[in-house]
Amino acid sequence: MKLPGLLLALIFAQSASAATVEYQLTPVLTQKSLTAVQFDVLFDGAATGRTNLELPDSWGGQEELWREIEGLQVVSGARMSAGEGAADRVLRHAPGSRIHLRYRVVQNWKEGPPSASDGNPYRPIIQPNYFHLIGNAAIVLPELDADATARIRVNGLPQGWRFASDLEHADLSLAQARTSISVGGDYRILRDEHSGLRLAIRGDWTFTDAEFLASVARITHGHRRFWNDPDAPFLVTVTFLTTPDPGWTSIGGTGLDDAFAFFATPNAEEKLISRLLAHEGLHTWIPLKIGGMPETDEAADYWLSEGFTDFYAARLLVRDGAWGPQEFADDLNETLGAYAVSPARAYPNARVTSDFWKDQNIQKLPYQRGRLLAAIWDARLRASGEQDLDDVVHAMRQRATAGSELKAVGLFRKVAGQIGLDVDADLRQHIERGGPITLPKDAFAPCGEIVTRQVPNFHRGFDIDATTAKGNVISGTDPDSPAYAAGMRDGMQLIKRASGEIGNAQIEIDYLVMDGDRERHIRYLPRAKGEHSVQMLHIDPGLDAAGQAQCRRVLGGG
Repeated sequence: MKLPGLLLALIFAQSASAATVEYQLTPVLTQKSLTAVQFDVLFDGAATGRTNLELPDSWGGQEELWREIEGLQVVSGARMSAGEGAADRVLRHAPGSRIHLRYRVVQNWKEGPPSASDGNPYRPIIQPNYFHLIGNAAIVLPELDADATARIRVNGLPQGWRFASDLEHADLSLAQARTSISVGGDYRILRDEHSGLRLAIRGDWTFTDAEFLASVARITHGHRRFWNDPDAPFLVTVTFLTTPDPGWTSIGGTGLDDAFAFFATPNAEEKLISRLLAHEGLHTWIPLKIGGMPETDEAADYWLSEGFTDFYAARLLVRDGAWGPQEFADDLNETLGAYAVSPARAYPNARVTSDFWKDQNIQKLPYQRGRLLAAIWDARLRASGEQDLDDVVHAMRQRATAGSELKAVGLFRKVAGQIGLDVDADLRQHIERGGPITLPKDAFAPCGEIVTRQVPNFHRGFDIDATTAKGNVISGTDPDSPAYAAGMRDGMQLIKRASGEIGNAQIEIDYLVMDGDRERHIRYLPRAKGEHSVQMLHIDPGLDAAGQAQCRRVLGGG
């Protein structure tokens, strides 16, 4: 059912000479349930009489995204034929002819709502009462002039549905239509009038909408203040993930030009969400506005794009007062602990480049390496004078804005070298060759010290991969393990982990299992034989008020 006269029109400024592509989005319902989203695309074809079309293909670790595009057809103005690849089409037409395309976006990568077991749903989500579309997975692009603009119209929304998209800004380029997020359905739309933030959220959470909106507004405002940018429209979408286990917590998402798509299970805590948003929100600037990424082998530079983003996410949470020194230390120590036991720790960067999307341990490595190296370089700059890493990234931003052709990594090397920070040896040793990174003892003085400790190796006492593969039936129990001594046996049904930290052998772990026809808790220290070294930031508990203030300046910069 349509609201009388409902037509949401998002119309964007354009130059009179620029080609304009108009996208009309219409929900397709069957018996009041959404089954697809139809796109009508209208534009003037190229003056040559040939216009290539680019369907969604590879993005965010997803492949063959064109499979979610159905019924692509020319309504009028051209003839369409196959292109060189599965994601390519060719239109032939009279020069400058007005062309009308139509297609539907569907969800055929799985049935039912997105689940935490599927990972982040970067493919289209089309559910009976809502849709979630990332432009990279939903927009068919005609290849037109570089200055081509876009216009988006949304119509036919059922009564009671809401729509939100980050396409609601002036001077929308055609390329920006791909780097967008659009949602519609039973989302709740909230606005923070001071920061320009909008929140589109659905489902029930452990926090209120208002609490979350305030937290996100604080983070986004702090980011813009750091980069000396005015507040501007920014969209955050929060989409509910189902879970096969009530004890399963999942938080993930992706940041685009001026939006962030967030996915989580309902038990996710607000502080974990804020940490993720602090990271993803910074991708508006890092690396996009400090030089950008190479056109090929992007993963080779993830140590900067992801590692620096992680460094600044924590720094700005301290600067804006959301975190104190201990929260900063807890977050850093989690990174240090994961890095210490990473099976990928010694891999060279060439392995990161080739296998980033194939191995979760490799995916985490650039985040860890880049954050730790950023901390080392920041400490060196502070020790040598009045500068810190903030001066480097701000200079990178200025040069990138002025038209530097260097990408972010090249620009970082150049700017750092010009202010006396030699990073080349570190990059060869720790990034290219995979040498271990060790923080100096005084990296965060006067907050406290980096201490190195020997800690027991972590192991659950059973094979988690085999257990998961068998539908959470405990498998591969080690008879010499604390788990076995506590009563864990093959064949028990794993219900959930009630407490404990994966990777931390010094905290008791508690698994709720079904043993025959009864539930029972099995508690033990998840230790394996042997020990390993791990670094940790220990905050000095004796800091006076002046020391606390100085510590905050070190951790928060500025």
